[in-house]
Amino acid sequence: MQLKLNKLVIWHVYSTLHNNTHASLQTKPKITTSVRRVIFASSNHVMGGYKDDTSYGPSSLTPSTEPRVGTVPLDTKTLAVSGDAKGYAAAKLAGERLAMTLASLYGDVTSFVVLRIGWCQPGLNLPCTLSAAGSPPEFLLEGEGDDGGGGVVPEQSEGDQKDEVWFKQMWLSNRDYLSYFEKAIELDVPITESSGDVENVHRHVRKGFVLLNAMSANAGAKWNLEETEKWLGIKSEDDSLK
Repeated sequence: MQLKLNKLVIWHVYSTLHNNTHASLQTKPKITTSVRRVIFASSNHVMGGYKDDTSYGPSSLTPSTEPRVGTVPLDTKTLAVSGDAKGYAAAKLAGERLAMTLASLYGDVTSFVVLRIGWCQPGLNLPCTLSAAGSPPEFLLEGEGDDGGGGVVPEQSEGDQKDEVWFKQMWLSNRDYLSYFEKAIELDVPITESSGDVENVHRHVRKGFVLLNAMSANAGAKWNLEETEKWLGIKSEDDSLK
């Protein structure tokens, strides 16, 4: 999906590998018409491989941390119905790298802001309805409930309970979601290559390009929001555990 507004493109590609890749490859023609800013809605799944790595503690995942694609559920039944998380995440990562490459070529005209979106639910998106099921009960599809009829969050396994902590710690509230995107439109992206850590191939600030984590300020989360606060000039107002 894309929305053009005063030479702005919001670039959000959906759930399948084919759709993500195809949409990414269609982006170059869009920016040759002097679009000022492209905002790419990437995904937390790009870093999902850190979910069960206990060597990474709170605030350890920065935008420059090496990607590990795919959030793989611990429970085998949940895994069987969860879709191809690694394929989805790989396509999102490819979109990030395409944005980075286009910025190196056209960054003086068109700048790119990449937001790695946290866990958002449809509807009110309340912390109390966060679970390994992925959606609030009223949004579960037919057959996803514990009675096979939808509308009821299934009983959680031990693996699901562990995964739920990860989901709650990467929650992004509706309020923070809107604030992040509004500030991403206004963000002053550098138009020259930084003289900083140029040896880090995963660096998140380059000519015409800034990549940021986009989660709420959830207590104990591995996600580091220092660069988000620095570049967007705002702090998250919400916490899934409060």
